[in-house]
Amino acid sequence: MKKFTVTLITLLLTACGGGSGGSDEQPTNSTSQNVQAQSTSASDTQVQTDTTQEQTAEEATNGEGMEAVVVDESFDFSTDVPVSVSVGPDVVSSRAFINICQQDATLTNDETCFLRAPIDSSGLTVEILLPHSKQKLKAEIWYYSTSIEPLVFTWKFDGSLETQQWKIN
Repeated sequence: MKKFTVTLITLLLTACGGGSGGSDEQPTNSTSQNVQAQSTSASDTQVQTDTTQEQTAEEATNGEGMEAVVVDESFDFSTDVPVSVSVGPDVVSSRAFINICQQDATLTNDETCFLRAPIDSSGLTVEILLPHSKQKLKAEIWYYSTSIEPLVFTWKFDGSLETQQWKIN
């Protein structure tokens, strides 16, 4: 063990460039003090490294932006909500046209509507895809005749249902 210690000290002193200069008379204890100081310094460096790694991990956990997001691997980040829309037979008695749009939209146009289709007395079944679950919808059934008032129906997401359905009867 003494040979190992002496070899280690020699290597450390050679690597540091130490061992020369200053006075020629050094006490014999200085070598063992240097080894103790270096080993204390090495353990302090290890503690500092461990602390830095812990702080980095903590900052990543408490970080901002995407670094702070922890998501289960099974989550797919999709917010799309499929809704099955069924218009019952005999809801309309003659040819008509249905618009399914955002409930708060003032105009029925391509930007605010999810479905625009003809409908007759046989009904209609279709699936639409909403961009998110907070979407509220209105269906307006317009008749080709201007003497008949349009029918208006509303729908909103129901979190208690596994599949979203809208039955217009």
